[in-house]
Amino acid sequence: MDFDAVVLGTGLSESITAAALSKAGFKVAHIDSNQYYGGDDASLTLDELMEWADQRASIPDDKAPSDFLARQRARFTSITHSSTLPTQSRQYSISLAPSIIPSIGPLIDSLIASGVSRYGNFKLLEKVAIYDRPGGVKSVPGSKEDVFKSKVLSLVDKRRLMRFLMFAAGEFEGKTELEGKEQLPFLQFLHDVFSLDDQAASAIAYALAFCMSASDTTLPALQRIRQYLRSAGRYGASPFLVGHYGGLGEIAQGFCRTSAVKGGTYILGRRISSIAPFVKQEDSSSSAHETSLRPSRYAVELEDFAEQLNCDLVICSSDYAPPTAVTTVPPSPLNARQVFPVARCVAIIDRPISFSPAEPSAESSAPPPVDADAPSEAPGEPPAVESSNPNYEVDTGLLVFPPSSFEGASAITTAHVLVTGEGSLSAPKGKYILYISMPLIDASPQSAAALLTPYLDATLTLAIEKPGEASPINPLFTLFYIQHPPAPATAATTMHPDILAVEVLKASGHLRDSGVERDTQAEGREKDEATALEVDAFWPPLDSVDDETVDDW
Repeated sequence: MDFDAVVLGTGLSESITAAALSKAGFKVAHIDSNQYYGGDDASLTLDELMEWADQRASIPDDKAPSDFLARQRARFTSITHSSTLPTQSRQYSISLAPSIIPSIGPLIDSLIASGVSRYGNFKLLEKVAIYDRPGGVKSVPGSKEDVFKSKVLSLVDKRRLMRFLMFAAGEFEGKTELEGKEQLPFLQFLHDVFSLDDQAASAIAYALAFCMSASDTTLPALQRIRQYLRSAGRYGASPFLVGHYGGLGEIAQGFCRTSAVKGGTYILGRRISSIAPFVKQEDSSSSAHETSLRPSRYAVELEDFAEQLNCDLVICSSDYAPPTAVTTVPPSPLNARQVFPVARCVAIIDRPISFSPAEPSAESSAPPPVDADAPSEAPGEPPAVESSNPNYEVDTGLLVFPPSSFEGASAITTAHVLVTGEGSLSAPKGKYILYISMPLIDASPQSAAALLTPYLDATLTLAIEKPGEASPINPLFTLFYIQHPPAPATAATTMHPDILAVEVLKASGHLRDSGVERDTQAEGREKDEATALEVDAFWPPLDSVDDETVDDW
């Protein structure tokens, strides 16, 4: 079987790549060793989650794992979970990459431009709050209305906060307030330039800018706040969306669906046996000069799959890269933020979480109702969005734990708790999923359970008690683990790699420069003459809705 490209792994990045190449007219084979879509971004049932965790837990007497599984075990460590599953275990959709999506940004733009937004729905994130004390939180003033309604801010504090929000929402690059202070710690910038007190500065830094620590610099923090402020109002009062059925895993599957509709071939549950370069027999008589100019071709063999896959290009994540490949890719200057290991916890509870304000008078009115059918300013078809719940009881919410939030909390880094429930179609009625995450800026000998159990206990103090029950709440299920970033390989200047993993842009350039000719044929129209396909942009133009039928899936 001959293909232009073979993509290994169905994570979000790989799925976007496969969809883009398929829509551009290339013949793509998309392969995953797992039985499900999404890779490390997948959405799993509880049964699948238990199997995922057990496969990646190190077992001394286990037989030699595949290269892929060995790398996964190195990336996911300190795995512990409950021994039993709650009822309705297959009605959960648990994300391996829990996330909130800004209403304005490249991901939403890609969903609209590609048409993948037609394959999924979203729910507005109802609330962002800061943990204050057992049973109470602090609201976050993220708009003019929030500042005006606040009854805990003095008139002077309101003026200072309004001045900062107006500054952060605009084009602050080149402003005198920022000049020479781009690398200043953001908290210090808020104190020195806008005279904000510790409470207001902490709320802005950790709940609007989502700073990891007090040392986060000013310019990136301001850019995140600007996106936060500009995202509010696009689809509703909240600036963030939460995807149905676990979020990113469903989005990745939507891109896979787009690729399949455009002719992509999908193979799941087959391990990679080998990847090796090869030369066609009919090309063996070519001169050495002609051979050197011809792009390399590769043969991909799968276990329990009779046919060999031949392709011009192999695209994969580092976990799929064969040992003979050089996996070092020069870091992009646009993505220079350091990546740390992340301690994660997934907990399932049977009581709702309440974001009750610390002061009853601080938040006397609920957010205005959201018209989910309001027209969007974005081109194309906007994602379907549900409105938020106006009560303190949250179905989807984000709780922020700044450093030293309580006794036993980390003194240097922030932790986040994402709450999802029935409204996001990720849990059965009356059940809620807590995703706790904390970046490990400093190496810690503690296990994931030891690091995150205090945050879980603090979050459970916000749970609403059932009538007639005074006993402390116990999670129905917990999973703890540490996720490490892919380890970069050391640069080896003497090696000439047979396969370059991940270099999507460079590899796409080879396809473009080779002047690959394609016969293009629109549905219902006659075949046009063969023309050279030139890829000027990574994402092709959006097809009309009528041209892409879901019946082909």
